[in-house]
Amino acid sequence: MRHAAVVSDAVPLDQHLLIGEFAQRCRLPVSTLRYYDRIGLLSPAEVDEASGYRRYRAEQLATAELIARLRTLGVAPGQIAQVLAGGEAASSTLLRERRRVSRELERSQRQLAELDDLLAAETPARYTLTTAELTERQVAVQAFAAPFPDQETAVLRAIGELRAAIRRAGHRRTGSWGGTFPLDLADTVEGFVFAPVDGYGGLTMVVLPGGPAVSTVHRGGLDSLALAYLALFAEIDRLGGTAQGPVLEEYLPRGEGLRLHIRFTR
Repeated sequence: MRHAAVVSDAVPLDQHLLIGEFAQRCRLPVSTLRYYDRIGLLSPAEVDEASGYRRYRAEQLATAELIARLRTLGVAPGQIAQVLAGGEAASSTLLRERRRVSRELERSQRQLAELDDLLAAETPARYTLTTAELTERQVAVQAFAAPFPDQETAVLRAIGELRAAIRRAGHRRTGSWGGTFPLDLADTVEGFVFAPVDGYGGLTMVVLPGGPAVSTVHRGGLDSLALAYLALFAEIDRLGGTAQGPVLEEYLPRGEGLRLHIRFTR
């Protein structure tokens, strides 16, 4: 990873600049430079004990610029410190931050699509509903728990942990990733992600419940997922049934959507 700031040829890189002049050149408030010093990201090259004057080397302008860019991108100070350290840790941190921004972009695109639907006054999506008998099956699982607004992030993290556990155990996944969710959502959502695998050793296994269920596939964003749930519950009401937890979600390959199952008793 390489980074360079534009430094005037008239300013030798080893020249010392008072904090005010340094702030002018890197286009940051003095208060921001003091904050960077306080959290350990960018400290003055020297501090005069008698006067308290802070002096920076001109070569530190590149670091100040890099920190400012990363802060604009929403990178936390702890991760910025890893980038400044350089080497493999810096590259790994930047890749993680890229994935974070990519997830945020996908979420924003879904939200835009939902807003476009509302602006166009389109009829809510119609769902094809099926009723079938789910068969009990044993799957590998990884538990998750998260505040209601953070459940998507928690599910993605749990899938990553389960993927790593399956790999360590020497097995492979034989079907779609999935997740279980309670019928009655609370401030904290608890469940587990699951995957069918070709072996059991070294993994936490549970048996997914069977029985009659109403199912559908949702192909929109997560922001409109409630429409699919409404359709499923309406079908259970039409059948004179009572919904049974947990709800099962199966995550189909990209572009194919998400399959929902809600079991019921009559």
